[in-house]
Amino acid sequence: MFQKFLEHFEVKNIIIRDIDSYQSFLTAFSGIQFGNGLFTVFREEDIDAWQENVKDAFQITKEEVALFGYDWQGNCYGIAKEEKIVDKVVLFEIGTGDVLLSEGCFEDNIDNEAPYNAEACLAGQFYKKWLDNGGKPSKYGRCIGYKVPLFLGGKDEITNLEDSDMDVYWSILSQIMNQTGLKR
Repeated sequence: MFQKFLEHFEVKNIIIRDIDSYQSFLTAFSGIQFGNGLFTVFREEDIDAWQENVKDAFQITKEEVALFGYDWQGNCYGIAKEEKIVDKVVLFEIGTGDVLLSEGCFEDNIDNEAPYNAEACLAGQFYKKWLDNGGKPSKYGRCIGYKVPLFLGGKDEITNLEDSDMDVYWSILSQIMNQTGLKR
């Protein structure tokens, strides 16, 4: 389980318990960052708080999505639990205000999309550009967020990025989305 993901990020010596794929993923990778901060798995103890943050920004409930991680830009990833779209990966893009739904199931996304389609999934080249221009790798609980979010006309370029506390970043953008009527 998750072999291609582990090979892509050159991770060894991880034991994955034989339980459901979501819980296996969280148990094995809780708090681990992959690709020098490109993608981070939430610590299990932080998931409830992040469920609330995502709910505040995007009007979802815990019953709809089970979060599991975030990317370098602070976008949160979860598994849809709604009956019609169960096990699809849902991406909450806080900087754009968009919610995207994957085609494949959770295991397929982790083992195929993340390793083989990292650019589309994680904006890997944009992250590399950030790092090449003197930016520091994101750390757990932090993200490289937009100074002016794209949903307010900010530009999708390096000069519009800054290192941010992810909780603060989400809180501020959620308030802006609520006040401007952009809440999805």
